[in-house]
Amino acid sequence: MDVLNRPMHSFLFPQRTTAMMLVIVLFATIAEANPVFPLSLSPTKKYLVDQNKVPFLIKEISAWGLIQALSETDELAFIDSVKNKGFNTLLVSIISFDTRFAGQPPNWQGVPPFTVQWDFSTHNPAYFEHADRFLKMARDHGMLVLLVPCYLGYKGDANQGWWDELMNAKNNPAKSLEYGQFLGKHYKDCSNIIWVAGGDNPGAAPWYNHMKNIIDGIKQSDPLHLWTGHFESAQGTNWPSENSLYASYIDVDGLYDFTESSLGSDAPQYKTELKKYGRGKMIFQLDQSYEHDIPHGSDNEDHQWMRRKNYDGLLSGCAGTSFSPGQTDNQCYTFTRWRALMNTQGMHEARYCFEAFETRAWYDLEPIPGESIITKGRGTFGSIDYVCAAMTRDGSLLMAYLPSARTVTIDMNKISGSKVNAFWYNPRTGESSWIGTVSASGSVDFKPFSSGDWLFVIDNREK
Repeated sequence: MDVLNRPMHSFLFPQRTTAMMLVIVLFATIAEANPVFPLSLSPTKKYLVDQNKVPFLIKEISAWGLIQALSETDELAFIDSVKNKGFNTLLVSIISFDTRFAGQPPNWQGVPPFTVQWDFSTHNPAYFEHADRFLKMARDHGMLVLLVPCYLGYKGDANQGWWDELMNAKNNPAKSLEYGQFLGKHYKDCSNIIWVAGGDNPGAAPWYNHMKNIIDGIKQSDPLHLWTGHFESAQGTNWPSENSLYASYIDVDGLYDFTESSLGSDAPQYKTELKKYGRGKMIFQLDQSYEHDIPHGSDNEDHQWMRRKNYDGLLSGCAGTSFSPGQTDNQCYTFTRWRALMNTQGMHEARYCFEAFETRAWYDLEPIPGESIITKGRGTFGSIDYVCAAMTRDGSLLMAYLPSARTVTIDMNKISGSKVNAFWYNPRTGESSWIGTVSASGSVDFKPFSSGDWLFVIDNREK
């Protein structure tokens, strides 16, 4: 492909023809080695690394009821299936009480978590031995577990969560502390967990003393595991570090944004992510995009909306993203018919997203401000059609997500090297298209081959 040798180059491909482009396997599936647990924060505190200092990109599937709902044979089958789709992180509750879930929780296979109903001080060894085996199974398959010690749940729905059982006459804050102490002693050496406080609930009074005691009880024997929080998808508690009751416990800031509108003036989502990035805590996208789940709005029904949030987040400083597959009458987290969900449109597109970033130095990317490098075509900051973009500090890699096709102008003087390769990546199909080798000088216009959303990549790699 010829490159025009003048200050303004133009790579405009309004029609997709064989002569105009070469489709290659740029972002091929890569066989990742299992991480060496435990994970810790990188020196910059912007992402996680394993014991060999290998960066770990959180690719989380929301699997709340997994420990309670399935036999251990089916748990292993689920882990195998989602690992094959690129996921490396499971969000689960170690105890769960939700009447929608398979397996009749809070019991597992008829085994209750407590020998005295609703008395949190009477932990049942048979139940937690099962949880132990599950966590080992996950570790052996390279899976990080975001582990919720006590999912509080929606305070207005007694069929979800432990908020009302905690307040039962058989329980009290002292017993909640004892439960936390048990968990801390029991799991202090479990290498593949990050604790998650809360659960769809801000954890204020009258539950505060219970949740605080559970956390404090865990930390008495387990001071080393990292903590995040999952409090409420509402402005002021979307980020766990913004919940004043628990902010001091939070090590990694997981954004919980069930519906983007809950962010208020901080929407679209990338706005709040860019505000949080670089403020001292690692940020990541926790528990978002439930495919076809209620309330059946854009956050759950529009696949481009879901893709946008994933790509925007990873280009706005997030060190991980998340997804939960579903059909209109079948959600993954209930585990009633989970096998049918392993090949939904959303599952395939999540895998394409993971592959796009895992094949590049995602951990070195930094968000690009304003129009300093993408001089034209970004759109209006604050709109959902804005182009989020990031580049490595050394200028060797640039990635930009276009929510809709348009021409973007790149100041190639900011790109390192004399000549670099440019690519379009289709987030709907996982296919990549080589644009050509481009001189790293002057300004260059680039336009996707067709309509729709696209990921644009410039680097000095040959593939």
